[in-house]
Amino acid sequence: MKETMIYLLERPQLRDPVFIEGLPGIGLVGKLAADHLIQELEAVKFAELYSPHFMHQVLIKKGSIVELMKNEFYYWVNPDEDGRDLIIITGDQQVPPTDSPGHYEVVGKMLDLVQELGVREIITMGGYQVPELQGEPRVLAAVTHEELVEYYKKKLEGCSVEVIWREDEGGAIVGAAGLLLGMGKLRSMYGVSLLGESLGYIVDPKAAKAVLSAVTKILGIEVDMTALEERAKETEEILQKVQEMQRAMLEQGMPQSTQEEEDRGYL
Repeated sequence: MKETMIYLLERPQLRDPVFIEGLPGIGLVGKLAADHLIQELEAVKFAELYSPHFMHQVLIKKGSIVELMKNEFYYWVNPDEDGRDLIIITGDQQVPPTDSPGHYEVVGKMLDLVQELGVREIITMGGYQVPELQGEPRVLAAVTHEELVEYYKKKLEGCSVEVIWREDEGGAIVGAAGLLLGMGKLRSMYGVSLLGESLGYIVDPKAAKAVLSAVTKILGIEVDMTALEERAKETEEILQKVQEMQRAMLEQGMPQSTQEEEDRGYL
């Protein structure tokens, strides 16, 4: 394999579809949100993306079967005649951070496919690492065009999570969550990035739920969040245990370097 390839299992006929990205990243926020959306909507897989820019390994699946690392495309047909269909991408990994040309090639292939299927709007999901959390995670938003701020604000009215419009000039959105919007904009596409606040060092279903709440509000659809809520509770219990271990180690006077190594081992 010399270049990124997409294998079509089916070519769906879709109505003005919205493309939603949720690939692995900080806290696995985007992937958790995308996987949950796919599961709850019973979306159908229609394409697989393979790339020589992914890690040089295979994954062992159920039944002792090995498979190449890949990204997967799913579609969902909206039962509402006035609604829009969805294309959702999730997967095993993104291109490593040091491979900029690989990122551009892979994202270009994604855009080629969804553009052929009629996509004009893109919503990207991911995590935004913060040193600490004060209460519930917020969602940070950025758009491709200035006039879209008011458009999405209106869509998000009454949303159950707090959405912050980014004004950190010079800030970055790395990986597919950023490039899909930037490269899509060159193809006359538009969209929004939604990143959930996360500590980043642990799988974060709570941040995933926050992001997915914003996404479903924009799309005007309802999704059962029970499974994500249960995972969020489990994560909070793990974090509490980590904090208890840290306090105990500090009380015992354990050196900081040893403490950090123990924390990493536990996680």
